[in-house]
Amino acid sequence: MSGILIVERSTTLNHLLRRTLAAAELPVRAEIGNYLEACDHLRRLGNPASNALPYALAVIGAPARMTREFRALLEYTRDAADAPATLLMAHEETAEIRAWNAATLRGQVLLWSQFSRIPASVRELAPEEIGLDAAPADAADRIRILFVDDSKSVCQAYSDMLERQGYRVDVAASIEEAERLVESCDYDMAIVDYFLPDGSGDELCRKLCQRNPAPLVAVITGTYREDIIRRCLQAGASECMFKNEARDLFLTRVRTLARTIEMRKTADLGREQLDGILGSVGDGVLGVDGEGRISFINPTGLRMLGYADEDDLLGLLAQATVHPQENPRSSPLVRAYRDGIPMHRVETMFRRRDGSGVPVEYAVLPLSSHRQTQGAVVVFRDIAERRTAERLRWELSHDPLTGLPNTRHLRQRLIAELTRLRERGGYSALLQVELDREEDQDPPRGDELLRTVAHALAHRLREGDVLARGEGDAFLLLLTQVQVDNIDVLRSSFQQLLDGREYTVGGNSRTVKARIGAELLTPGALTADEVLERARAAARGKNPDEPGDAGPVGEQTLVTPINNPSERLRLALEQARFVMLVQPVVALANLPEGSAPVAEDFGWRFDQLRHDPLFAVQLRMVGKDGQLIQPRAFIPLAERVGMVQRIDLWVIHGLLNHLATSGAARARVGLIARLSPATVADPEVLAEIEKAIVDTGVAASCLLFEINDSPELSNLPAALHFIARLRAMGCRFIINGSDAEAGLLPFLHAQHQPGNMVRVDRSIV
Repeated sequence: MSGILIVERSTTLNHLLRRTLAAAELPVRAEIGNYLEACDHLRRLGNPASNALPYALAVIGAPARMTREFRALLEYTRDAADAPATLLMAHEETAEIRAWNAATLRGQVLLWSQFSRIPASVRELAPEEIGLDAAPADAADRIRILFVDDSKSVCQAYSDMLERQGYRVDVAASIEEAERLVESCDYDMAIVDYFLPDGSGDELCRKLCQRNPAPLVAVITGTYREDIIRRCLQAGASECMFKNEARDLFLTRVRTLARTIEMRKTADLGREQLDGILGSVGDGVLGVDGEGRISFINPTGLRMLGYADEDDLLGLLAQATVHPQENPRSSPLVRAYRDGIPMHRVETMFRRRDGSGVPVEYAVLPLSSHRQTQGAVVVFRDIAERRTAERLRWELSHDPLTGLPNTRHLRQRLIAELTRLRERGGYSALLQVELDREEDQDPPRGDELLRTVAHALAHRLREGDVLARGEGDAFLLLLTQVQVDNIDVLRSSFQQLLDGREYTVGGNSRTVKARIGAELLTPGALTADEVLERARAAARGKNPDEPGDAGPVGEQTLVTPINNPSERLRLALEQARFVMLVQPVVALANLPEGSAPVAEDFGWRFDQLRHDPLFAVQLRMVGKDGQLIQPRAFIPLAERVGMVQRIDLWVIHGLLNHLATSGAARARVGLIARLSPATVADPEVLAEIEKAIVDTGVAASCLLFEINDSPELSNLPAALHFIARLRAMGCRFIINGSDAEAGLLPFLHAQHQPGNMVRVDRSIV
């Protein structure tokens, strides 16, 4: 075995491999740029009838996209017994490459970004065979010169002179011989006599300059003729020399050309290193020149755009190929190419080779020289997955039919608005729009009705207002910073906007029919759910402050009244038209063991209980006809008008007086009373509760206060102070847990003051 075989389609990467191996004194025996040809070549060498030595190692560059020819070469290097050891160079490890690496016994994968480790990997794969064929490093680094002249004496003299200066020199006597030599070897420089037996020097200059890579060409002649010099320079020659000039001048010209060659090699090596880096990055990198034509693209960009080879894109207009949907006159990318304007984090659609689109986020970095724009570099990444996640988040908070926020989104905004009102004051309003459908207004007629109303309402909104799709055929409008006196005017304006509005479906004209209810939002402690319920009741012609259903009011819309209900509450407090009911709360530990049936009155037995008996206090207001009114019908109104603290104090005084007068001041019993957030935040209420406990002499441990842990709890420091003071006296607390991200629980935990109990809301379960 001897030598290394290089298999790489890219000329740039092939040169990078040769330079890297030569610098490490590792011999390259052959180079092949086609995977199918390489596979056939290795099979012929493996044939027992072949007299050629097999290779010690094959260095194979993987393409950006898996091809049938490359897959066949991989299978041969993995399965064939006579296959050489293989170093596979790849831009990234794909699933097929990882499978090959796991299955092969003499193979290794190395990324192009780690190309400096190539020599170590080569010696690791073929330590003995490679060591026998090491080539001298100085021979690989010396500049190779081809000297062409039909005079043997001239060739001998100049080759001796150049070799003494450290150059490697080959000589040729004709154009034919020179062409044969350049086919077998890459020369850095060619010095050509003008008069040759089978043609002129400018003819050979033209042929040499058309090669890739092309050597640096100089013409040498015995006479000074302007026409000869002009023809040679036009054919691609870089220098003109004369045989009768001084030797030192000739060598100076050669050294100047040699420095140019070394600079070009250094630039090529830097470009190859940059190509290796660009090939390993995860973003697409696209270069354009001053005319907007694609000058380079890295493998990641090729893969994202669906191209197999950069030659399919080079030289094409980026605007017409990659982003054709943009107007050339107004395209931000085209302006960035032309005017050198940097851009960052801009989203658009790029077009793949098959015509499909890929959403990308890109940045443009201008390239300039001498204060003139020379093009730009576009760095882009595929954001399809991010768009999918954003779409899912959008769908969770929006209605797909109208594109408006849904009730869940509006509820969050409503909670934030109520918090803002408590902190800064002012008023807002929530409007509920209920639509009446006709019997035949199923889709698409019903859908068109909803779209028409959504479009009309959206154009009336101000900055800060929120329009959302409610449940069924309803819309919700959150109007911020309104005047109290204008709430009915606002409702009427939206009613007039919709009344008589027509929409057309299938050539038939229909009329919108809507009912609108309004709810005023004040700095009072009303919850978001209660506001939504009151607005819904107002739109349906019901008064939520009255017990039971008030019945429909035809087409009349209703604004929730403010003054009369508060007067009813005041009279109820003065006349003590409230009653307290109790419900036993039985601890699990107090239940009998085993499967014996539990008697209905078991919770009332105080003997042989492991835990103190608890009773939940239920407050009811007595209506004019003696009917008991549920708290949800009057507590929200009491919170709005600032009377809920008086109601809570009435309950606490009643409980303490009952325990004191019934002789149960020291009884082992607990009474659970629910407190409003406004009560918990009121220092005057706290002082009155403390005074009442001391005056009655009732054990404070008999009182258990239940507090809702919700965003509507406006003053957390005051709530924490309230809990700490009463806990010090012996009162116990139940924290009614909710799905709020912030509330009392985190603060209580941080201060090591958890509640005695936590009530878990059923919505969480």
